[in-house]
Amino acid sequence: MKKIALFTLLVLFVVGCANGRGMKVIIKPTLDRRLKEVQPIPLHVGLFIEPSLRHFSQEEWQTDMIAGIHHYVFPIGEPLTKNIEEMINIVFNKVTILNKLPNQEIIEKTGLDAILMVQLKASKLELIVEESVWRAIGKHYLSVHVSFLDKNLNKIFEDELAVEGKNLDLIDYQTEGGWWKTAGPKYGPAVEDSIEKLVFKLAQRLIAFREKITPPR
Repeated sequence: MKKIALFTLLVLFVVGCANGRGMKVIIKPTLDRRLKEVQPIPLHVGLFIEPSLRHFSQEEWQTDMIAGIHHYVFPIGEPLTKNIEEMINIVFNKVTILNKLPNQEIIEKTGLDAILMVQLKASKLELIVEESVWRAIGKHYLSVHVSFLDKNLNKIFEDELAVEGKNLDLIDYQTEGGWWKTAGPKYGPAVEDSIEKLVFKLAQRLIAFREKITPPR
């Protein structure tokens, strides 16, 4: 029994070391198809996404009898930023990406009509393995703080947008979970789901203010 226990500890140690750097989770969200029907708002908007959000990465560990030991790295910031930029370019007819907080000088120099600022509020991942039915459930709670300002830096609106992404991953019965122990359950789609929902929710919020922010003809 002592030899078995020692061998188990050794295996766990080796697996833990193998996952020490963390497995980078592939995240490739897509834009909601309904955005293709949007008529661009005739405004020149400056988009400022907080640098900490642009480069945000989240690490998670999971230890489970079926899934094994896994160290995941979720590069959330980059795909979220990319999708927000793609969405903004659809909603407005001209967009300038800002690398720093805008001031009156920058606004006048670039000819902006409005500024959208986005900050990360919270990101929480739940990695669940239900051993009785051999399936994994990934949940991602994502929220951002959004400020939309006019060219005089007056608030058009300020809000916190929150969503929950979810994905179900069934175990491969033919290998009795063998691939799960090496590659781990697929939790990336849960993050993709939250990003897609959040970006579309932000688009809806902006479009709802169309009449207030569109300049008179």
